[in-house]
Amino acid sequence: MEGVDENSSVIASCLFRGIEYVVSVNATVRNSLLVHVEDQESGDQWHGQFAASYIEDLTHKTGNFKQFDIFVSMLESALSKSSETVTLDLLTYADLETLRNRRGASQSHVSASNRGAASQNKRYLILTYTVEFDRIHYPLPLLYAGLPDAERQQEVLRRLRAEAKCLKQDHAAALSLEADFRRLQLDYDSLLREKEELEAAYQDVQEQRSTLSDSASSSLVKEVALLRDLVKTLEAELLRERSRQTRASSKHGEHHRQLLDEVEGLRTRERTLQIRVKNLTSELAEYKRG
Repeated sequence: MEGVDENSSVIASCLFRGIEYVVSVNATVRNSLLVHVEDQESGDQWHGQFAASYIEDLTHKTGNFKQFDIFVSMLESALSKSSETVTLDLLTYADLETLRNRRGASQSHVSASNRGAASQNKRYLILTYTVEFDRIHYPLPLLYAGLPDAERQQEVLRRLRAEAKCLKQDHAAALSLEADFRRLQLDYDSLLREKEELEAAYQDVQEQRSTLSDSASSSLVKEVALLRDLVKTLEAELLRERSRQTRASSKHGEHHRQLLDEVEGLRTRERTLQIRVKNLTSELAEYKRG
């Protein structure tokens, strides 16, 4: 059994069956896994604490054994959505029984004592590991912890306000980056037009030169030479600008698309946070009046 080298903690917002929850996972160097789930709308909470031996025994009974540190990494990857092979779901006891009957007892494990003591408020955080031709479910039972007290609500309220502030700052940064990119594009377009105008002027001079007399040709040759040097200098500058623009555009294009996705997610998250802050403020005011 291998443990984690240092404490690790991951917290994320997850949507389970149309309801948004905050899920936090903390793995300690003492080989203990702490899981906390909170309904963002109602404030209901569930939690569970699991020893490394329990986790490894659970994975062994599914037929797909995982060491404790590997299991923790899988759980954190599912929360951060950094891997398509692991996903999370939150089920009631009835949901879990339906899943077990469909998939077979060999792929998920709930002890007889858990089945006998299952209550309506109990929840199961299901870590699903998808491999070729198979899906393995690891259920983590969570006990109902009730609603948060006033101090807890104030802490959540402060955290939500801080998150909302960060979201607004990130949104402002994204808009600033987009404005910089547009300015760079305008500068590039202006330089390109200037080059095209100079090339057209040079072509006109070439055509006029063929019609001039030999006496006027000498002075024009010098002017053409100067103009040619100017065009070459401008072309070199344009090539450097185009190279810089290509690198910036490639880097910005990918980052810009990510920022647009993040901004849309941030806007949705901000609306949810504003509703949550309003609800928590009302609940806190009622609690103080009571």
